[in-house]
Amino acid sequence: MHDFIAWLCQQLAQEAAAPRYMQLAAALELAIKQRALVAGDFLPPERLLAEGLMLSRVTVSKAMKLLEEKSLIVRQQGVGTRVALHIGYSCNQDSSFTTQMLRNGSSVSNQWLLRTHMAAPAHVAKALALDSSARVVKLRRLRLMDGNPVSLETTYIPPRFLPDPDRLEHSLHALWQTRGIVPEGKHFLLKAVACNHEIANLLNVNRGTPLLRIIQTSRNAQGEVLAFSETLCRSDVYEFEVNS
Repeated sequence: MHDFIAWLCQQLAQEAAAPRYMQLAAALELAIKQRALVAGDFLPPERLLAEGLMLSRVTVSKAMKLLEEKSLIVRQQGVGTRVALHIGYSCNQDSSFTTQMLRNGSSVSNQWLLRTHMAAPAHVAKALALDSSARVVKLRRLRLMDGNPVSLETTYIPPRFLPDPDRLEHSLHALWQTRGIVPEGKHFLLKAVACNHEIANLLNVNRGTPLLRIIQTSRNAQGEVLAFSETLCRSDVYEFEVNS
């Protein structure tokens, strides 16, 4: 923390015509962009920043307000100020969640909750165009960005497209590419839902927090359904882009 405040002092020592609160906001924004501070990191308390930088509490507070207005930080009374989580995700890109997040410079990981074969529930068999007695692969995992849970993904796949689910560690699309399986078409259905107690604990949010529920169906060039999935995304993190 002391090293970071020293770095801020160096940034503020550079000549600039802008008011001090704007200089501090710019220095903190630079630290976030350069990933000296990553999503979820807590900033030093405003009192320590004011003392270490020899600024007034009002100046520090005004700088924080600027960053908050840009959605770069989140201030919670009694908790502290931390760098905001943000995911800009394009539904039009062929690349996977993992690829898009890595391209943005984020650290991506999974927390696997389930990788198994099971009898297909009726709605899943219908979505995958399978017989009612068919078996499917079920995957359930938390997606983490920079160590923070951002979405809960449940996916059903016909076994012939993923016969050994235990071998899947990271990107399903990357694994499919090694086997010559290429998703050619995707259909999305989006709906806002309230977070229940179980999901709140998994995503580390309050019960009742708004989530974005995404139902996705992926097909190959032959029109066969490759996967049917439900993803619950934190609405305070995700920003979706769709081009028509």
